[in-house]
Amino acid sequence: MNKNILLLAGLIACSPIALGQERGQEGNRYPLVAVEDGDTVTIRVAGEVKRLQLAGIDAPEDQPNPKLTRDLGRTGLDAETLLALGRAATAHLRQLAQPGDTLTVMGDLGASDRYGRTPVFINKGGASLNAAMVADGYAVVLSRASLPDELKTELTSLEQRARDGKQGLWGAQGEVTRLWSGQPAKSISRE
Repeated sequence: MNKNILLLAGLIACSPIALGQERGQEGNRYPLVAVEDGDTVTIRVAGEVKRLQLAGIDAPEDQPNPKLTRDLGRTGLDAETLLALGRAATAHLRQLAQPGDTLTVMGDLGASDRYGRTPVFINKGGASLNAAMVADGYAVVLSRASLPDELKTELTSLEQRARDGKQGLWGAQGEVTRLWSGQPAKSISRE
């Protein structure tokens, strides 16, 4: 993976989020059970399956749910268009991590978001999945995410490079992705 993603993985590993994590018998390494969608995976912890959200990022929905309904109202796009974005994001995360892969999880496994997921940072082979999804153009940085400033700055930079480089969804469905993400249209200078 690209050196920025490896650098970001290092920042995450040294962040207060990661340093405050309680380490179990196997440390913070867990087997991946499944990729649920473009920003959600399940792992096995002490025999139980736990839903994890890739902290600080958001990917489009790939199934009808309340968040998709909000996205439909906010964007004015049709369900199939948004679901197609979500299916592409999910497929990309499934390329990055497959069931049985060992993931390094950093964060508080006792916390949960409003969807019952635990927001964490996840590395595979030393590279951040959170950063990879943004850098590859399949997720955006959550503006309301509570992240260390340096980490949020780096993720935001990766998102801008993905958008400018037409990576992932930004290339295949740039305008639709822009509407979904809430990004302003680029102004066109008239000289």
